[in-house]
Amino acid sequence: MIEAVNTFLVKYKEQGHVHPLIQQADLQITLQSENQAIQLAIKNGVILIMQNSPEQQPKYQIIGDHKAMEQLIEGTERLRVLERQGHLEIAAPLRATLLLESLFYLTKAQENFAKVI
Repeated sequence: MIEAVNTFLVKYKEQGHVHPLIQQADLQITLQSENQAIQLAIKNGVILIMQNSPEQQPKYQIIGDHKAMEQLIEGTERLRVLERQGHLEIAAPLRATLLLESLFYLTKAQENFAKVI
């Protein structure tokens, strides 16, 4: 899963059209799949992987199986669809959920669109 997150971060940096989406964001979230957890900090248009720190535990989480988590991170499936199908559990307010769904989906969607043209 860490490879998928690193690829996502590279793609995010390359795609300026997505940056305004999180320009005012201040969000920390844990993505947890089986025995692996990755903490992301999203603040002022920047996304960083945080080191696991007990005093800075993100209050929002997405938990699920490895395949569903990779589909989310790669932008091949939307967050709320994976939740409805029972593959992911989301512990975050709707606003944060929609922001994350848009962020993951649009970052990958632009690349797919570019291949068609």
